[in-house]
Amino acid sequence: MFNYRDQADGLRRIMAKSSARIISVIGANGRPATAWMHQLSMSMLVPEHRLLLVHANRVPVVPHSLATIAAKSGTLKRGIHKHPQGYDLTCLTENDPLTLPLSQDISAQLDGIVNQLAYDYDTVMIEAQLNTQDHRLMLPLMATHELVIQLDRSDNAIKDAYATIKHISQQHGQIPLSVVVTGSTPDQGQQYFMRLNQVCKQFLGVSLDFLGAIPADEPVPTSVKHARTQPEAVKQQQTAMAFKSVAHRLEKQRTTAPSLAVA
Repeated sequence: MFNYRDQADGLRRIMAKSSARIISVIGANGRPATAWMHQLSMSMLVPEHRLLLVHANRVPVVPHSLATIAAKSGTLKRGIHKHPQGYDLTCLTENDPLTLPLSQDISAQLDGIVNQLAYDYDTVMIEAQLNTQDHRLMLPLMATHELVIQLDRSDNAIKDAYATIKHISQQHGQIPLSVVVTGSTPDQGQQYFMRLNQVCKQFLGVSLDFLGAIPADEPVPTSVKHARTQPEAVKQQQTAMAFKSVAHRLEKQRTTAPSLAVA
């Protein structure tokens, strides 16, 4: 986790032209995929690894959004919350971008801020979505780095994902696109991915990468909440292993992105 008091650390990374790996995560319907990003962030953490999770809109524990800090010319550390699990947390705006889309000026400002923050981390994971007005990604940098699409196990999700990928391709061209299928077994996830990948190849000329499947997160009945049953423990272990598998595949497919220092 980055120590804001060690200003020399950020300077060393800039001089070395080393910036974070930026991964944006978006739902199949073009909206943020909030629910499981915390677990994925946890799974990606290793000793001495600095990770920043950027939510689209305000979360209670974050003191100030990056947009508010930019408007008031405040220091960036005021918008960073150090999560007790070991990663840092921030948010782009106070409001929900679905109801109040970002203007081009605000988007450009936030893009610059995230680019600046990227020198202080090893990984920056951003909760992405498409602008409801022009169907572009929220920040320009999202189109120059990796994008992960969260696909639910349903036929409607495949249709939504296809439409989202079509918008992204039309607006931004070829971007490295990966897919995680949630609420499914590995075999089910593979099947749904193959269906989506087939139509994207056929009609859009876009090939996708499969990162894996995450089991359904079903609520635990009240009758067993106070007595952790063996099946429940096994299920939690399977879910944790699934997230670790996704994190491992993300690491394996790591590509050399253009340095932000010379972009």
